[in-house]
Amino acid sequence: MKRLLCNACVIALLAVTVTACDFFDPDTVTDPNSPSANQVRNGASQSDLQNLVTGLESRHRNTTTGVTELYGSFGREVYATFASDPRFITNWLGQDGVTPDAEFFGDGDAFNTPYAAIKQGNFVIEAVNNTDAVDDQERNGYIGFAKTIQAYQYLIALNGQWRGPDRKPPGSIRIDVDDPLNPGPFLSYDDALAEIRNILDDANSQLSNAGNEFAFTLSEGFAGFNTPSTMRQLNRALAARAAIYAEDWSGALSALDASFLALEPGEASMNEGAYHVFGAPPDQFNPLFYPRNANTNQILMVHPSMIEDALPGDLRVERKFFRRDEPITNGDLPGVDLFYQDNRYESNESPIPFLRNEELILIFAEAKAQTESFSDAVDALDILRVTWGLGAYSDSVNKEALIEEILFQRRYSLWAEGGHRWIDARRYGRLDKIPTELDGGQVFEKLARPLSER
Repeated sequence: MKRLLCNACVIALLAVTVTACDFFDPDTVTDPNSPSANQVRNGASQSDLQNLVTGLESRHRNTTTGVTELYGSFGREVYATFASDPRFITNWLGQDGVTPDAEFFGDGDAFNTPYAAIKQGNFVIEAVNNTDAVDDQERNGYIGFAKTIQAYQYLIALNGQWRGPDRKPPGSIRIDVDDPLNPGPFLSYDDALAEIRNILDDANSQLSNAGNEFAFTLSEGFAGFNTPSTMRQLNRALAARAAIYAEDWSGALSALDASFLALEPGEASMNEGAYHVFGAPPDQFNPLFYPRNANTNQILMVHPSMIEDALPGDLRVERKFFRRDEPITNGDLPGVDLFYQDNRYESNESPIPFLRNEELILIFAEAKAQTESFSDAVDALDILRVTWGLGAYSDSVNKEALIEEILFQRRYSLWAEGGHRWIDARRYGRLDKIPTELDGGQVFEKLARPLSER
C-alpha cells in the first residue's frame, strides 16, 4: 500500500510539473553577479578574469591541510588524532596491513583537490584566450601565473605516486586533463615530472613577455611575487624543487640562480617566500591552527620522534612545537601519550607558507653536495645551523655525510609543510628509517589512486 501511495504521489507531482511547464514558460533570468560558465569562457570581462584568478588562489590553498596531514602521517612527522574516523590512524599508518584505501575521503586533498585547482587554471587560460578585454602582454601574465600554480598542483598529485624500484610502473598521474570527458593517458613518474618541468618553463617564458605589471591582483600571500618579473622568481624556485626530484642537480642550481634564493642567515631570511592567506568569514580560517592546550580529540599532533631526535639547542623545536599541559591520547595508539602540538601559528588567521627561502637554501646545499662542491654545501648548511642555534657543521665532509645532514635539516626546517620527510626518505631509499614502533604500522611507498582513476 505504501509503495502504491508513493507511486501515485510521484505521478501526481509529475503531472503538476508538466502542467506548470505548459502554462508558465518564463524567460531565462541571467544573474549579473554570477555569469554563466559559457559567458566567462567567451568574452570575459576583466572583472570576470579577476574572479577566476581569485578562485584559482582559493583552490590552490585547498590542498594545504590534507596533504600536510596525509603525507605527514606517512612520514611520521605528525599523527592525525582525529576521533571522527579511525582511518586517520589505522589507514594512514598502515595498521591494517594493507595499502591505503583509495576511496577514503581523507585522501582526496592529495589527488582530487590538486586536480580541482588544475581545472580552475585551465578555466583561466581558456577564458583569457577567448576575450578581447586584455592585450597580449596581459594575456601572457594570466597564463604564466595559471601555469605556475598548475605545476605546483601537479607536483602534489605526483608526490603521491612513485616510479617503483624498477622505474617502470604502469603509470602515475595524468597531465592532459583539458577535456574531463576525454583525459590523456597516465604517464610514468619520470615522464609526468618532465611534463611538469616543461609547464614551468612555458610559464616562465610567458611571464618574461608579460610586461612590468599584472592586469590582476593577487592576495598578500604573493606580496613579493605580484609582478611578472618576481613571479618568475617564484616559478624558478618551484622549478628547482622539481629538478631535485628529477635528480637534475645542475638544473636545480640553474633554476635557483633565477629564483628568490637568498643565502643569508636569520629567521626573516628563512621565512621569505609565498604564503596562503586566511581570514574571518566569509573567508576561511587557517585549517592547521589549533589553540594551545585545546581540549579536543580532533587535533594534529607532533610525532614524538621529532622531539626525541632533535639536537640540543635547536630553536626550531621551540618555534614549531608546543608542549601541552595534558597529553592527547587515541584509542588506535594504545599507550602513546602525545604532548606536542603545532606551535607555528599565532591565530586562526595566520598565513601558511607553500614555498620559503629556507627550502631553497636546502635545495642549494643538496645540489652542491651531489655535484661534489662540498665547501658550498657546508656554507649553505651553516647558514641554517647558525640561524637555529646549532653552530657550524663539523662532521665529515663527503657526499654521504652531507646528504645525511641535509636530510636531517630538511626534516626540521620543512616540518609539516607538505610531507617533505616522506618524499625525501622515498627518493633516497630510506623509507625503512621512518619509525613505526609506536603505532605498529607500515610506511607506504605511494598513495593508491581513486578507483575511478585506475
